[in-house]
Amino acid sequence: MNYYDKTYKDLRDALDDKPWNNYDTLIFVTVSVSFFMWGIALGIAPLVTTWYFVPSNIDIFIIAASPLGLLSGNLILGTLSDKFGRKKLFLLTVVITATGLSGIAISYNYLSLIFLIFIAELGLGGDETLSLSLLSEYLPLKSRGFSLIESSNMANIAIVLIAGIFILFGSSVYNQKLSLGIIAVAGFLIAFITRFKLKESIRWEFNKKKKFNVNIDLKNILNFTSLSFIGIAIIVGFAFSDLVIGPYKFPEYTDLIIFLSVLSESLTGILGGYFFGKSGRKVISIIGFSGLLISWIFVVLFINEILVNIYYLIIILVINSAFGEIGWASRVMLEPENFITKFRGTGIGSVRSVGYFLYVFTVFALFNAGIHEYAYYILIIYIIGFLGSFLYLIYGNETKNKSIY
Repeated sequence: MNYYDKTYKDLRDALDDKPWNNYDTLIFVTVSVSFFMWGIALGIAPLVTTWYFVPSNIDIFIIAASPLGLLSGNLILGTLSDKFGRKKLFLLTVVITATGLSGIAISYNYLSLIFLIFIAELGLGGDETLSLSLLSEYLPLKSRGFSLIESSNMANIAIVLIAGIFILFGSSVYNQKLSLGIIAVAGFLIAFITRFKLKESIRWEFNKKKKFNVNIDLKNILNFTSLSFIGIAIIVGFAFSDLVIGPYKFPEYTDLIIFLSVLSESLTGILGGYFFGKSGRKVISIIGFSGLLISWIFVVLFINEILVNIYYLIIILVINSAFGEIGWASRVMLEPENFITKFRGTGIGSVRSVGYFLYVFTVFALFNAGIHEYAYYILIIYIIGFLGSFLYLIYGNETKNKSIY
């Protein structure tokens, strides 16, 4: 099939130009709940290391289970969604996720926690690719950027919520588990009901039996490389500057560090989401990753002074996280906008899997590292992210207000 087929162009124009309707609201709510559940799972892995029945020597395996699950979900379920459709996989992933989160809420065995965190993240790894694909393929063009940013920002809001619960019930594992169980059940019910009402992606339906050739040329290689570098900075940088630095280096402040740093991200997304969605992707990307790099250079240069008081570090992390949200915003727009519908799930999953591979490696590489080595490692990660955004600025496609194929 010629991708410039007149029939397909008319279909794309109809989807791009339509006014926002009730079905668009249903999709937006469904995807927002997906990202909210993802945030709960992201936050819970480092937070459960504070539970009294989890030995400190098990922390590394609990934390590693998260990216291993996300890696598997992105690679396997993203590809399956291209083959079997968005809706079928969307119903499967919510069941997998709810099973994992509910199990965590009732388990008092640290070995089962490792498996259950993996299961929850497996489902959510598939949800990542499906959510971004479905939103970008159906919503009106003028609302696409804003919707991708604000729905995905629900993950940050969920992390803030679960960290806040751990702070509030700091001495009661039972209350922490009860809260997680309530969230898991409520999230499952809302997600399953709304997903059941969804229709299959119209773009996917049109293309499911079409044949396309994948051209591996220099431009596509540079695109994939730049998106992978951007993904590395967000996936590994976010995890180890916001989520994992607590249990690794400041275990008594784990919940506070996660709460305040991710609160900065969520507020930046809420307040700036509309503006970011209307802005050029290249500009947003270079601003976000430049800010991440510069703020972390400050950490490396003044690490000894910063460590005098944990709140000095938290202030820097809050600033760093605000730029991280800008980088996150560019990433969630660029990934679905750079792949064609036939391979969108596979493309998004592949790009993200590069970051999750490195995430798994980093869990073990930094476990016994000193704080100075830890800081320099994150600096390298943010240099990679900056290089990715610079590469995209020079060679990438500006996808703002562009119809996707």
